Amino acid sequence: MTFSKLVEILSNDYRIDILSQGEDFEIQDIALIDNKHDKRKSTLYFGYVKQLQDGIPLPSQCILAHMDKSMLLTNGVNASSIENLTVTENFDLIESLDLAENLTLAENLASVENLALVEESSLFTLFNEAKILIETTYSKGLFEELTALADQTNSIETVLDAASVRLGNSLLFCDMNFKIIASSSSIPVLDPLWKENIKQGYCSYEFIKEVKELDSIKNAAPTTSAVEVTCSVSPYRKLSSKVFHNRMQVGFLLMIESENKFLPYHYEMLSTVSHIISYTIAYYRSDLFEESSLYQQLLYDLLIGAPSKDLLPRLTELHFPDNMLVLFIRPTRFLGREYLKKFVHLSLKMQLPGAHVTYHKNGIVAMIPLKEHAKTDYELLDILKDFTEKEHVRIGISNPFSNIENFASHYEQAYVALELGQKLNPEEFICRYLDYQVYDLFSEVKNPDLLGRFCHPCLVTLRQYDHQNNTQLYETLCIYLDKGCSIKLTSESLYIHRNSLVYRLNRIIELCDINLEDVNTLFLLRLSFLIDRYNGLNALKTW
Repeated sequence: MTFSKLVEILSNDYRIDILSQGEDFEIQDIALIDNKHDKRKSTLYFGYVKQLQDGIPLPSQCILAHMDKSMLLTNGVNASSIENLTVTENFDLIESLDLAENLTLAENLASVENLALVEESSLFTLFNEAKILIETTYSKGLFEELTALADQTNSIETVLDAASVRLGNSLLFCDMNFKIIASSSSIPVLDPLWKENIKQGYCSYEFIKEVKELDSIKNAAPTTSAVEVTCSVSPYRKLSSKVFHNRMQVGFLLMIESENKFLPYHYEMLSTVSHIISYTIAYYRSDLFEESSLYQQLLYDLLIGAPSKDLLPRLTELHFPDNMLVLFIRPTRFLGREYLKKFVHLSLKMQLPGAHVTYHKNGIVAMIPLKEHAKTDYELLDILKDFTEKEHVRIGISNPFSNIENFASHYEQAYVALELGQKLNPEEFICRYLDYQVYDLFSEVKNPDLLGRFCHPCLVTLRQYDHQNNTQLYETLCIYLDKGCSIKLTSESLYIHRNSLVYRLNRIIELCDINLEDVNTLFLLRLSFLIDRYNGLNALKTW
């Protein structure tokens, strides 16, 4: 609501005289003038004329209370001369009472863009009514705008981002497990603590535990009312509002203060945004908050770092197989989270009875049982291959394990296998950690270029020789090692005669001065080819 519109409404019941009117700013907040007020143009200030005679600078738009008739009489003004004064004439009379005192005031008033005068007797009533009008209008306008946006986009992310722009601060929405559902991009989160949470997509178990112990969280009412959340490890102020779906709390909104300091209306506005998020969930994203099973909740808690001692009561109540694997499943086509939950999840459980799943890092994490301490057998790989083709997914597979407390570490294996497989063998859709374990070891080196120092110099020699002479000695040695130094298998793989292979090997020995019967040399050469592949220097697929 603008200054002129607000004055027009209030003038229906109160006598208000506009002394100056410039740019018609949108009013977002109402406040009283004190010696700490700032000149924010979006705030309408109320105060007294006499309060400003000591030279306090006036804000851009304000409503001031002037002396009423009884106060003028105490200053020696004749009663008959003020009987029919207008507010403007009244103000002129105030200035004439003491010219010296009011020179500063007159200059001060001249700098105000939007200024109106009211009688002192109505100041506080006007202040309260103006505050109610602004908050009601702003809240209603925000509700209508964001509801229309939700209907148009069906997107929590879009609604949340638009709300952050209107509130002037960053916003994020988490579920009850503190998983980040959405965060604003137009006004990004600056708090390092929450930036890290957003980056990984969830909050750690220890972080969640500490937040739940905050008094402001424990004592918060079961409503959408916003509360300030204080945290000793973060310098940023935060407001939190609960989000409900089907009368149950499903998450919370968090507004993080930036350059725009929190104002009183932010509390009500955050509550309004909470209702809009609930509306969006109910009509367009109800799949987000389907009731989770005990197995699903336990697996998720293990993934975010819950210690075994905290989970022990649940661990003893649930049954897990003696031997199992972890799968990390990620779509190769974006069909939406709802499709992942309603179709991919169910299809997996039909193909692999006894599997339990949860959701993490935009994918499905599944624990699947193995038979009698078996390793990943061909039957299972065939099932998974068909599954990847049918559901358009890529799968990372961990090594087998027997204790569910090791679930998180084996999830990391499946996740890494998928990431490395996508990098090194993008055409493969099933990636076993066993095949990528050595590359995971390489990834622990912060600078991949440093791995080159561990390579046998023979590889550089062969690459240069091949480039200069159009030969294939580098490839020959790589496949020879991969085939277990078998002349028969290597010649078949290269489609050359065994005598041609022997000639090539002798040439390699001559050029590099190496002994291909020495175990240590063979190990170092094999390791060197793997390092080359990790660094993108060896395009050969050797398994």
